[in-house]
Amino acid sequence: MTKKIKNEHIHKDDSLFGLLLSYKHYNTYIRVFINEEEAQIAVVFTGNPRSWGNLPPEISVLYRSMKRLEINTEKMFIKYILPEHLVKTAGVSAGINLSADKIDIENRLDDKGYYLIKTSTRYLSKVLSGVKKLLNLSPQKKYEILEKCISEEQEN
Repeated sequence: MTKKIKNEHIHKDDSLFGLLLSYKHYNTYIRVFINEEEAQIAVVFTGNPRSWGNLPPEISVLYRSMKRLEINTEKMFIKYILPEHLVKTAGVSAGINLSADKIDIENRLDDKGYYLIKTSTRYLSKVLSGVKKLLNLSPQKKYEILEKCISEEQEN
């Protein structure tokens, strides 16, 4: 019995999607919560949906999760980017266009796997437009973010 060895053609894809393909296991999942009684809004970023269970109990009790249709988006995740990458490149607000004095931040990415931003519902429109902007990042912008973060990691 002779075994035929297949000649595998390794195709190197230098297109933008080919370069991003090696990072396809990187995802950022986003949820937006609102508490109408206390006039608070919370945005949570995580790299793994299992981390939703690690959120503080007050979030699940006092806050209501906003649906995709309320936010007017098709998806609630960003492909090819981790939450750590967003925080490194876009600052503490993670790309949501609010100054640091208007938001409360809880960075638990290292131990519990989530990044929480709380602010007043007065900034609801800014928060929702920031979330939509993040969700609709172009592939070029995603690659720029990845390139910047990976080069920083290699320097350290």
